[in-house]
Amino acid sequence: MQIISSEQLGALSNILTSEQLGDLRWPIVLCSVLACAIIIERIASLAFTHIAIHQRNWLKLATHLLTSKKAPCKNQKQCFSQSRSLARKAICLLLVHKDQAKNLREEIAAVWLRQQQQKLARGLKALHILALISPLLGLLGTVLGLIEMFDALAVSEQAVNPAMLSQGLGTAMYTTAAGLLVTVPALAFAHGLSLWKDRIIHELETTINQANLMIEGVNTLADDARTLAVFQPEAKTKELEHAPA
Repeated sequence: MQIISSEQLGALSNILTSEQLGDLRWPIVLCSVLACAIIIERIASLAFTHIAIHQRNWLKLATHLLTSKKAPCKNQKQCFSQSRSLARKAICLLLVHKDQAKNLREEIAAVWLRQQQQKLARGLKALHILALISPLLGLLGTVLGLIEMFDALAVSEQAVNPAMLSQGLGTAMYTTAAGLLVTVPALAFAHGLSLWKDRIIHELETTINQANLMIEGVNTLADDARTLAVFQPEAKTKELEHAPA
């Protein structure tokens, strides 16, 4: 694999600030700055959300909180109530409406999930728009550079030489390269962040389905058989009646 030298990296970085970009230099630089800001903000936000979801097994923690006095952490009520995890919020939402019909709980969870999806996707459409605008700006710069070149040829009475063509062709090539340098990483990050967002939403859907089943009395935690005791008190009473004195 060939390693890019420092001179090559310097040449690439100078493309966005080169005078060869002409009047379109600042619009392209603005697009690149906005794209970088959106990418950094989305990575930080999605990383925090992902880590918070996997910080604890929130479904198991809710089960322990309801069925056992033995805390899975030092202060289980504080761990469960003060966390900003979306998985914890989803479970709390369903537990608040546990007395409602299952269809109504599913509708409530679907509305909440759509709201979270919109929040997680914030900025991704803007990133797609920037990735779309940048190559168009580069193409516009190419056209303007060619127009400038032909205007120079039209007013010149001398024979055509490379020096006369260099400025117009330089503007055309540099603007195209600058637009592509903004577009390629912007599109790559936009699609990557969209996939990351979809994975988080899928994990939240799984948590919501498990919590709904838990409320209906179906234990989805293989290592915690005490879940049913909370939502099936009759079964627990019969078990106590048949227990030996």
